[in-house]
Formats: sequence, C-alpha cells, structure tokens
Amino acid sequence: MWAQVRTDLENLLSVRIYPDLLDDAVYRAFLISTGAKLSDLGDYTIPASLRDGFRTAAKIRAQIIVAEIEKSNAIREGSAGAKVCQGVTLYRLWDARSPERRQSVWWFEPTVIECCKRSTPRSTDARKQWLREHLAVPIDWSKLNRIDTVTLSGSNGIPAIVGIGGPMPVYSQDAVSTKASSTKPLPMAKTTPQVYFDNFGKFFPGGIRQTILPFIPRATGMDLNAFLNKG
Repeated sequence: MWAQVRTDLENLLSVRIYPDLLDDAVYRAFLISTGAKLSDLGDYTIPASLRDGFRTAAKIRAQIIVAEIEKSNAIREGSAGAKVCQGVTLYRLWDARSPERRQSVWWFEPTVIECCKRSTPRSTDARKQWLREHLAVPIDWSKLNRIDTVTLSGSNGIPAIVGIGGPMPVYSQDAVSTKASSTKPLPMAKTTPQVYFDNFGKFFPGGIRQTILPFIPRATGMDLNAFLNKG
C-alpha cells in the first residue's frame, strides 16, 4: 500500500505546479530542484524542457515523504492514499510554547471538529481531551493551545496524503530522560520517570481521518479555547 501511495504522490508532484504553495519554502525548494526558475513559471504549466526534471525530483521527494509517514506508524497503511485537496478547510493543532512545531504536516478536516462537539459537553477541557485522544497526540508533544486554519480554493488545490490515524502512546519515549531522578525531571524532559512508567503501555486510540500536507500554504491561527467555545 505504501508503494502505491508513493507512486500516486509522485504523479501528483510531477504533472503540475501548485500556485497555492508558492509561499512555502519547502515547495519552492522542490521547484528549484526540478531545474525551474521561480521567476519564469508564467501560467504555472510545466515546460516540456523541465518534465524530466519534475519526474526525477518528484520521485525523490515522494520517497522521502512517504518513508517518513511510514516510519511514524501514525497512519493505518491500508487506509492511506494520495490526493489533491481542494475546496476544503483544514485545521492543525499546536503549542504556542513550541513554535518550531507549528510547521507540522499533520492536519484534519472540519468533520473532526463537528464530531468532537457532538461527542462532548460544551467544555473546552473535554473537547481538547477528545481531540488529543482521537488525533492521538502524546501529552509531551503538545499542550494543544493554538489552532491553525487553511482554506483551500476549489480551483487549484494542493497534494496531500490522507488516512486513518493509528494509536499512539500517552507519553512518547522521549518524554523523560533515563538519567532523570525519580522525583525531578531533567530540564529538557517533559515529565518524571514515575509519571512516564505509570502510563507505560497506555495509548490514545486515534481512529479518525487525518490529512498530511507535505507542503503547507499560508495559515491563520487563533487561541484553541476560543475556537472550541464556538457552538
């Protein structure tokens, strides 16, 4: 299945240019690797002279992207597929205290928010906990206090990989250093060994559809509590 996803993503990247992604540095680097000059893209069609370059660069990039997803074990292989996302709004959760993780490729559709609100009381804490469990976000990965939004046009679209998220541990293996004391974590640790081992073997279930954007268009953000308080 991953081989098919890799082939499909390679085809998506090699047959067209995605103007909605031109603000993304990673996508611009991909275009440059094909031999294209950003100033000469014109109507965003691929010139005949660059088609071989696009195919080669797309093959390499698709291999890297899909290998990283496969390695994460975060998507159920049998559910995975590559597609062009368009005419939809996507969301991503992140932690304001870890801005370097704001560029995460993991997104989800509005149906996830709708399901969350139907399944929980009108409580931000309950809704955040539902999202953590069903998006399977380990506690040490994010405090989940910000949400980003992208709205994709119905005309251009962007390449994406979609699939059902798998379970993830309540705390990742990086949550605590093995050199921390039993009562106080090291400065870079996210929890104490006691808390980590109390939760060892426990998993958040996942189980909902997630959207992975290898390249990310311009997003807008807001406070997650304020967002979840709506409706």
